[in-house]
Amino acid sequence: MSAALVLLASAVLSFASPDLPAGPDPSTAPTPPDGEAPVAPRGDAPPPPTPSTPTEPGDRSSETSAHQAGHVAAAEASQRGRRWFALPVLFWLPETRLGFGATGGLHVHLDGAPRPSSFFADAVYTLDRQGATDLAGDVYLRGGALVSGRARLVHFPDTFYGVGPHTTTGQREDFTRRSAELVLTMELPIVSHLSAGPRLDLRAEEIRDRRPGGALASGAVTGWNGYSAVALGGSVRWDSRDSAFWPQTGTLAQAWYVYAPEGIGRSHGFGRGVLEASRFLPLGSGRVLGLDGYVEGAHGDPPFTLLPKIGSTRFLRGIREGRYRDRLDWATQAELRVPVWRRLSATTFAAAGAVGPGLGDLSLRTVKVTGGAGLRFRLTDEGANIRLDLAASRTGVELYVLVLEAF
Repeated sequence: MSAALVLLASAVLSFASPDLPAGPDPSTAPTPPDGEAPVAPRGDAPPPPTPSTPTEPGDRSSETSAHQAGHVAAAEASQRGRRWFALPVLFWLPETRLGFGATGGLHVHLDGAPRPSSFFADAVYTLDRQGATDLAGDVYLRGGALVSGRARLVHFPDTFYGVGPHTTTGQREDFTRRSAELVLTMELPIVSHLSAGPRLDLRAEEIRDRRPGGALASGAVTGWNGYSAVALGGSVRWDSRDSAFWPQTGTLAQAWYVYAPEGIGRSHGFGRGVLEASRFLPLGSGRVLGLDGYVEGAHGDPPFTLLPKIGSTRFLRGIREGRYRDRLDWATQAELRVPVWRRLSATTFAAAGAVGPGLGDLSLRTVKVTGGAGLRFRLTDEGANIRLDLAASRTGVELYVLVLEAF
Protein backbone atom coordinates (compact mmCIF):
# COMPACT_ATOMS: atom_id res chain seq x y z
CA MET A 1 0.00 0.00 0.00
CA SER A 2 2.73 2.49 0.96
CA ALA A 3 4.74 1.58 -2.13
CA ALA A 4 1.74 2.33 -4.32
CA LEU A 5 1.39 5.75 -2.73
CA VAL A 6 5.07 6.50 -3.30
CA LEU A 7 4.79 5.66 -7.00
CA LEU A 8 1.57 7.61 -7.48
CA ALA A 9 2.90 10.64 -5.61
CA SER A 10 6.12 10.66 -7.59
CA ALA A 11 4.27 10.41 -10.88
CA VAL A 12 1.82 13.18 -10.05
CA LEU A 13 4.49 15.57 -8.80
CA SER A 14 6.73 14.82 -11.77
CA PHE A 15 4.01 15.89 -14.20
CA ALA A 16 2.98 19.03 -12.29
CA SER A 17 2.39 22.39 -13.96
CA PRO A 18 5.03 24.59 -15.62
CA ASP A 19 7.65 26.19 -13.44
CA LEU A 20 7.11 29.46 -11.66
CA PRO A 21 9.03 32.47 -12.94
CA ALA A 22 12.62 32.34 -11.84
CA GLY A 23 13.32 33.89 -8.49
CA PRO A 24 15.94 33.82 -5.76
CA ASP A 25 16.68 30.42 -4.27
CA PRO A 26 15.34 30.40 -0.70
CA SER A 27 18.31 28.36 0.48
CA THR A 28 21.91 28.02 -0.57
CA ALA A 29 22.41 24.87 1.45
CA PRO A 30 23.72 21.83 -0.43
CA THR A 31 21.58 18.70 -0.45
CA PRO A 32 22.90 16.29 2.20
CA PRO A 33 23.49 12.60 1.48
CA ASP A 34 20.77 10.20 2.55
CA GLY A 35 20.61 9.69 6.31
CA GLU A 36 22.70 12.77 7.21
CA ALA A 37 21.60 15.97 8.85
CA PRO A 38 21.01 19.02 6.65
CA VAL A 39 23.98 21.31 6.11
CA ALA A 40 23.47 24.90 7.21
CA PRO A 41 23.75 27.64 4.55
CA ARG A 42 27.18 29.18 4.29
CA GLY A 43 28.11 32.77 4.85
CA ASP A 44 25.57 35.24 6.24
CA ALA A 45 22.57 33.84 4.35
CA PRO A 46 19.64 33.08 6.67
CA PRO A 47 18.41 29.50 6.86
CA PRO A 48 15.45 28.56 4.68
CA PRO A 49 12.03 29.09 6.25
CA THR A 50 10.57 26.11 8.06
CA PRO A 51 7.16 24.92 6.81
CA SER A 52 4.29 25.50 9.20
CA THR A 53 3.21 22.63 11.41
CA PRO A 54 1.09 20.24 9.31
CA THR A 55 -1.11 19.12 12.19
CA GLU A 56 -1.98 21.43 15.04
CA PRO A 57 -2.31 20.21 18.64
CA GLY A 58 -5.75 18.81 19.35
CA ASP A 59 -6.55 17.72 15.78
CA ARG A 60 -8.37 14.40 15.38
CA SER A 61 -5.76 12.51 13.39
CA SER A 62 -8.33 10.07 12.01
CA GLU A 63 -9.91 12.98 10.13
CA THR A 64 -6.78 14.76 8.90
CA SER A 65 -4.85 12.27 6.76
CA ALA A 66 -5.59 14.09 3.51
CA HIS A 67 -4.97 17.47 5.18
CA GLN A 68 -1.48 16.31 6.19
CA ALA A 69 -0.82 14.96 2.70
CA GLY A 70 -1.80 18.36 1.32
CA HIS A 71 0.97 20.01 3.32
CA VAL A 72 3.45 17.48 1.96
CA ALA A 73 2.39 18.08 -1.63
CA ALA A 74 2.44 21.85 -1.13
CA ALA A 75 5.97 21.82 0.28
CA GLU A 76 7.25 19.55 -2.50
CA ALA A 77 5.64 21.66 -5.23
CA SER A 78 7.08 24.84 -3.74
CA GLN A 79 10.54 23.25 -3.58
CA ARG A 80 10.27 22.33 -7.27
CA GLY A 81 8.89 25.73 -8.28
CA ARG A 82 5.44 24.48 -9.27
CA ARG A 83 2.27 26.57 -9.32
CA TRP A 84 -0.07 23.69 -8.48
CA PHE A 85 0.13 20.26 -6.96
CA ALA A 86 -1.91 17.06 -6.66
CA LEU A 87 -1.47 13.90 -4.64
CA PRO A 88 -3.47 10.69 -4.16
CA VAL A 89 -4.02 9.66 -0.55
CA LEU A 90 -3.99 6.17 0.94
CA PHE A 91 -3.90 5.34 4.66
CA TRP A 92 -4.78 2.70 7.23
CA LEU A 93 -5.80 3.56 10.79
CA PRO A 94 -7.43 1.42 13.49
CA GLU A 95 -10.37 3.85 13.63
CA THR A 96 -10.99 3.86 9.87
CA ARG A 97 -9.34 0.79 8.31
CA LEU A 98 -8.39 1.52 4.67
CA GLY A 99 -8.94 5.11 3.57
CA PHE A 100 -8.40 6.73 0.20
CA GLY A 101 -8.86 10.09 -1.49
CA ALA A 102 -6.99 12.98 -3.07
CA THR A 103 -5.57 16.39 -2.28
CA GLY A 104 -4.55 19.26 -4.55
CA GLY A 105 -4.09 23.00 -4.67
CA LEU A 106 -2.00 25.91 -5.88
CA HIS A 107 0.67 28.44 -4.86
CA VAL A 108 0.55 32.23 -4.97
CA HIS A 109 3.61 34.30 -4.07
CA LEU A 110 2.44 37.68 -2.71
CA ASP A 111 4.72 40.69 -3.19
CA GLY A 112 7.04 41.13 -0.22
CA ALA A 113 6.02 37.84 1.44
CA PRO A 114 8.85 35.67 2.78
CA ARG A 115 7.50 32.50 1.13
CA PRO A 116 4.69 31.33 -1.18
CA SER A 117 1.11 31.04 0.07
CA SER A 118 -0.74 27.76 -0.41
CA PHE A 119 -4.40 26.89 -0.97
CA PHE A 120 -5.61 23.33 -1.18
CA ALA A 121 -8.63 21.04 -0.98
CA ASP A 122 -8.84 17.40 -0.06
CA ALA A 123 -11.38 14.63 0.37
CA VAL A 124 -11.16 11.11 1.81
CA TYR A 125 -13.45 8.12 2.30
CA THR A 126 -12.88 4.94 4.30
CA LEU A 127 -14.07 1.34 4.28
CA ASP A 128 -15.98 2.13 7.48
CA ARG A 129 -18.07 4.65 5.50
CA GLN A 130 -16.40 7.68 7.03
CA GLY A 131 -15.80 10.76 4.92
CA ALA A 132 -14.12 14.16 5.34
CA THR A 133 -13.59 17.17 3.09
CA ASP A 134 -11.21 20.07 3.76
CA LEU A 135 -10.60 23.48 2.24
CA ALA A 136 -7.50 25.17 3.65
CA GLY A 137 -5.14 28.06 3.05
CA ASP A 138 -1.89 29.43 4.46
CA VAL A 139 -1.33 33.04 3.39
CA TYR A 140 2.03 34.70 4.09
CA LEU A 141 1.93 38.49 4.23
CA ARG A 142 4.60 41.17 3.94
CA GLY A 143 6.59 41.20 7.17
CA GLY A 144 6.18 37.48 7.82
CA ALA A 145 2.65 37.31 9.29
CA LEU A 146 0.78 34.07 8.53
CA VAL A 147 -3.01 33.92 8.15
CA SER A 148 -4.39 30.36 8.09
CA GLY A 149 -7.90 29.04 7.60
CA ARG A 150 -9.44 25.59 7.42
CA ALA A 151 -13.02 24.54 6.73
CA ARG A 152 -13.99 20.91 7.24
CA LEU A 153 -17.09 18.76 6.72
CA VAL A 154 -17.14 15.33 8.36
CA HIS A 155 -19.41 12.28 8.31
CA PHE A 156 -17.90 9.89 10.80
CA PRO A 157 -19.34 6.69 12.30
CA ASP A 158 -17.57 6.62 15.66
CA THR A 159 -17.43 4.85 19.02
CA PHE A 160 -18.05 6.12 22.56
CA TYR A 161 -16.76 4.21 25.60
CA GLY A 162 -17.88 6.64 28.28
CA VAL A 163 -15.95 9.28 30.20
CA GLY A 164 -13.07 8.59 32.57
CA PRO A 165 -9.84 6.58 32.87
CA HIS A 166 -11.43 3.24 33.80
CA THR A 167 -14.05 2.72 31.10
CA THR A 168 -14.45 -0.81 29.72
CA THR A 169 -15.13 -2.27 26.31
CA GLY A 170 -18.53 -3.35 27.64
CA GLN A 171 -19.53 0.34 27.69
CA ARG A 172 -18.89 0.66 23.96
CA GLU A 173 -21.68 2.21 21.90
CA ASP A 174 -21.56 3.25 18.26
CA PHE A 175 -22.88 6.54 16.93
CA THR A 176 -22.40 8.83 13.94
CA ARG A 177 -21.01 12.37 13.99
CA ARG A 178 -21.85 14.85 11.27
CA SER A 179 -19.96 18.09 11.79
CA ALA A 180 -18.81 21.31 10.16
CA GLU A 181 -16.01 23.53 11.43
CA LEU A 182 -14.12 26.66 10.46
CA VAL A 183 -10.84 27.56 12.18
CA LEU A 184 -9.08 30.87 11.49
CA THR A 185 -5.71 31.79 12.98
CA MET A 186 -3.15 34.54 12.56
CA GLU A 187 0.50 34.21 13.57
CA LEU A 188 2.43 37.45 14.02
CA PRO A 189 6.24 37.22 14.27
CA ILE A 190 7.51 38.59 17.59
CA VAL A 191 11.19 37.64 17.72
CA SER A 192 13.20 34.94 15.97
CA HIS A 193 11.37 31.58 16.21
CA LEU A 194 8.48 33.08 18.25
CA SER A 195 5.02 33.96 16.91
CA ALA A 196 1.58 34.53 18.41
CA GLY A 197 -1.87 35.68 17.39
CA PRO A 198 -5.65 35.30 17.65
CA ARG A 199 -7.70 32.20 16.90
CA LEU A 200 -11.39 31.79 16.00
CA ASP A 201 -13.22 28.42 16.06
CA LEU A 202 -16.73 27.92 14.68
CA ARG A 203 -18.13 24.41 15.10
CA ALA A 204 -21.47 22.65 14.65
CA GLU A 205 -22.19 18.98 15.13
CA GLU A 206 -25.10 16.58 15.18
CA ILE A 207 -25.13 13.10 16.71
CA ARG A 208 -27.05 10.35 14.94
CA ASP A 209 -27.57 6.59 15.17
CA ARG A 210 -27.37 6.50 18.96
CA ARG A 211 -27.80 3.07 20.51
CA PRO A 212 -31.20 2.71 22.19
CA GLY A 213 -30.75 2.51 25.95
CA GLY A 214 -27.14 3.73 25.79
CA ALA A 215 -25.57 6.66 27.62
CA LEU A 216 -25.92 8.94 24.60
CA ALA A 217 -29.56 8.07 23.93
CA SER A 218 -30.40 8.67 27.60
CA GLY A 219 -29.24 12.29 27.38
CA ALA A 220 -26.87 11.85 30.33
CA VAL A 221 -23.80 13.02 28.37
CA THR A 222 -23.23 16.67 27.39
CA GLY A 223 -23.47 17.00 23.62
CA TRP A 224 -25.54 13.82 23.21
CA ASN A 225 -27.74 15.58 20.64
CA GLY A 226 -25.03 17.77 19.08
CA TYR A 227 -24.08 21.39 19.57
CA SER A 228 -22.96 24.58 17.85
CA ALA A 229 -20.44 27.03 19.29
CA VAL A 230 -18.32 30.08 18.51
CA ALA A 231 -15.01 30.16 20.38
CA LEU A 232 -12.38 32.90 20.44
CA GLY A 233 -8.88 32.81 21.85
CA GLY A 234 -5.26 32.85 20.86
CA SER A 235 -2.16 30.79 20.20
CA VAL A 236 1.60 31.08 20.62
CA ARG A 237 4.42 29.05 19.09
CA TRP A 238 8.19 28.71 19.40
CA ASP A 239 9.76 26.77 16.54
CA SER A 240 13.52 26.35 16.13
CA ARG A 241 13.42 23.02 14.25
CA ASP A 242 15.45 22.64 11.08
CA SER A 243 12.52 20.86 9.38
CA ALA A 244 8.79 20.55 10.05
CA PHE A 245 8.69 17.05 8.58
CA TRP A 246 11.80 15.17 9.80
CA PRO A 247 13.71 17.37 12.29
CA GLN A 248 17.31 16.61 13.15
CA THR A 249 17.55 19.26 15.85
CA GLY A 250 15.55 22.02 17.49
CA THR A 251 12.48 22.61 19.64
CA LEU A 252 8.79 23.12 18.93
CA ALA A 253 6.60 24.48 21.74
CA GLN A 254 3.04 25.55 21.02
CA ALA A 255 -0.12 26.36 22.92
CA TRP A 256 -3.62 27.60 22.25
CA TYR A 257 -6.76 28.39 24.21
CA VAL A 258 -10.31 29.23 23.11
CA TYR A 259 -13.52 29.98 25.01
CA ALA A 260 -17.06 29.47 23.70
CA PRO A 261 -19.53 31.54 25.73
CA GLU A 262 -23.03 30.33 26.50
CA GLY A 263 -25.73 32.07 24.48
CA ILE A 264 -23.82 32.08 21.20
CA GLY A 265 -24.80 28.90 19.43
CA ARG A 266 -26.42 25.80 20.90
CA SER A 267 -24.18 24.84 23.80
CA HIS A 268 -23.25 25.64 27.37
CA GLY A 269 -20.16 27.77 27.93
CA PHE A 270 -16.86 25.92 27.82
CA GLY A 271 -13.16 26.46 27.21
CA ARG A 272 -10.40 24.29 25.78
CA GLY A 273 -6.64 24.59 25.80
CA VAL A 274 -3.58 22.67 24.61
CA LEU A 275 0.12 22.80 25.45
CA GLU A 276 2.66 20.69 23.55
CA ALA A 277 6.47 20.69 23.46
CA SER A 278 8.81 18.58 21.30
CA ARG A 279 12.60 18.38 21.41
CA PHE A 280 14.87 16.71 18.84
CA LEU A 281 18.38 15.59 19.82
CA PRO A 282 20.92 14.54 17.15
CA LEU A 283 22.87 11.44 18.18
CA GLY A 284 25.24 11.28 15.23
CA SER A 285 25.25 9.28 11.98
CA GLY A 286 21.76 10.58 11.17
CA ARG A 287 20.18 9.14 14.33
CA VAL A 288 17.77 11.39 16.22
CA LEU A 289 15.98 11.06 19.55
CA GLY A 290 12.62 12.85 19.63
CA LEU A 291 10.88 13.71 22.91
CA ASP A 292 7.33 15.03 23.17
CA GLY A 293 4.99 16.12 25.96
CA TYR A 294 1.32 17.03 25.59
CA VAL A 295 -1.38 18.37 27.93
CA GLU A 296 -4.97 19.23 27.03
CA GLY A 297 -7.70 20.52 29.32
CA ALA A 298 -11.33 21.59 29.17
CA HIS A 299 -13.55 23.44 31.62
CA GLY A 300 -17.17 24.47 31.79
CA ASP A 301 -19.55 22.07 30.05
CA PRO A 302 -17.90 20.89 26.80
CA PRO A 303 -19.56 18.39 24.44
CA PHE A 304 -18.22 14.86 24.87
CA THR A 305 -16.69 14.90 21.37
CA LEU A 306 -14.46 17.84 22.39
CA LEU A 307 -13.25 16.34 25.66
CA PRO A 308 -9.48 15.72 25.83
CA LYS A 309 -8.63 12.17 24.84
CA ILE A 310 -5.68 9.80 24.55
CA GLY A 311 -5.09 7.18 21.90
CA SER A 312 -4.48 8.00 18.22
CA THR A 313 -1.80 7.99 15.57
CA ARG A 314 -0.22 10.96 17.36
CA PHE A 315 -0.59 10.21 21.07
CA LEU A 316 -0.26 6.70 22.50
CA ARG A 317 -0.17 4.75 19.28
CA GLY A 318 -1.66 1.32 20.04
CA ILE A 319 -4.79 2.73 21.70
CA ARG A 320 -7.68 3.71 19.46
CA GLU A 321 -8.52 7.39 19.25
CA GLY A 322 -11.12 8.40 21.81
CA ARG A 323 -10.86 5.15 23.80
CA TYR A 324 -10.29 7.26 26.94
CA ARG A 325 -11.56 10.82 27.40
CA ASP A 326 -12.15 13.25 30.26
CA ARG A 327 -11.64 16.91 31.19
CA LEU A 328 -7.85 16.58 31.35
CA ASP A 329 -5.30 14.45 29.54
CA TRP A 330 -1.54 14.21 29.33
CA ALA A 331 0.79 12.17 27.15
CA THR A 332 4.54 11.86 26.81
CA GLN A 333 6.49 9.88 24.24
CA ALA A 334 10.01 9.20 23.00
CA GLU A 335 11.01 8.01 19.55
CA LEU A 336 14.40 6.92 18.21
CA ARG A 337 14.83 7.50 14.47
CA VAL A 338 17.62 5.66 12.66
CA PRO A 339 18.57 5.80 8.94
CA VAL A 340 18.71 2.35 7.33
CA TRP A 341 19.41 2.66 3.61
CA ARG A 342 18.91 5.53 1.18
CA ARG A 343 15.33 6.78 1.74
CA LEU A 344 14.46 4.10 4.28
CA SER A 345 14.60 4.70 8.04
CA ALA A 346 13.43 2.81 11.11
CA THR A 347 11.95 3.94 14.42
CA THR A 348 11.17 2.57 17.84
CA PHE A 349 8.93 4.41 20.28
CA ALA A 350 7.29 4.28 23.72
CA ALA A 351 4.58 6.44 25.27
CA ALA A 352 2.58 6.90 28.44
CA GLY A 353 -0.47 9.00 29.26
CA ALA A 354 -3.72 9.29 31.18
CA VAL A 355 -7.05 11.11 31.42
CA GLY A 356 -8.97 12.32 34.47
CA PRO A 357 -11.52 14.89 35.63
CA GLY A 358 -8.79 17.00 37.27
CA LEU A 359 -5.17 17.14 38.40
CA GLY A 360 -5.99 15.58 41.75
CA ASP A 361 -7.50 12.55 40.04
CA LEU A 362 -4.38 11.60 38.06
CA SER A 363 -2.34 8.76 39.52
CA LEU A 364 -0.22 5.80 38.49
CA ARG A 365 -3.39 3.67 38.43
CA THR A 366 -4.74 5.71 35.52
CA VAL A 367 -1.58 5.64 33.36
CA LYS A 368 -1.71 3.78 30.03
CA VAL A 369 1.55 2.63 28.38
CA THR A 370 2.18 1.77 24.72
CA GLY A 371 5.17 1.07 22.49
CA GLY A 372 6.20 -0.19 19.10
CA ALA A 373 8.38 0.15 16.04
CA GLY A 374 8.03 1.34 12.47
CA LEU A 375 9.54 2.02 9.07
CA ARG A 376 9.76 5.31 7.16
CA PHE A 377 10.12 5.88 3.42
CA ARG A 378 11.11 9.44 2.50
CA LEU A 379 8.82 10.98 -0.12
CA THR A 380 10.43 14.41 -0.44
CA ASP A 381 13.84 16.00 -0.02
CA GLU A 382 12.40 18.06 2.86
CA GLY A 383 11.91 14.84 4.83
CA ALA A 384 8.20 14.07 4.51
CA ASN A 385 7.72 10.34 4.99
CA ILE A 386 5.21 7.59 4.56
CA ARG A 387 5.20 5.79 7.88
CA LEU A 388 4.23 2.27 8.86
CA ASP A 389 3.93 1.72 12.61
CA LEU A 390 3.06 -1.36 14.65
CA ALA A 391 2.10 -0.34 18.18
CA ALA A 392 1.08 -2.47 21.16
CA SER A 393 -0.90 -1.80 24.32
CA ARG A 394 -2.85 -3.91 26.81
CA THR A 395 -5.74 -3.94 24.32
CA GLY A 396 -3.70 -5.48 21.48
CA VAL A 397 -1.60 -4.50 18.46
CA GLU A 398 -2.60 -1.81 15.95
CA LEU A 399 -1.30 -0.93 12.47
CA TYR A 400 -0.86 2.62 11.15
CA VAL A 401 0.02 3.57 7.57
CA LEU A 402 -0.10 7.26 6.67
CA VAL A 403 1.91 10.37 5.79
CA LEU A 404 3.93 12.41 8.34
CA GLU A 405 5.20 11.75 11.84
CA ALA A 406 3.43 11.51 15.18
CA PHE A 407 5.41 14.60 16.27
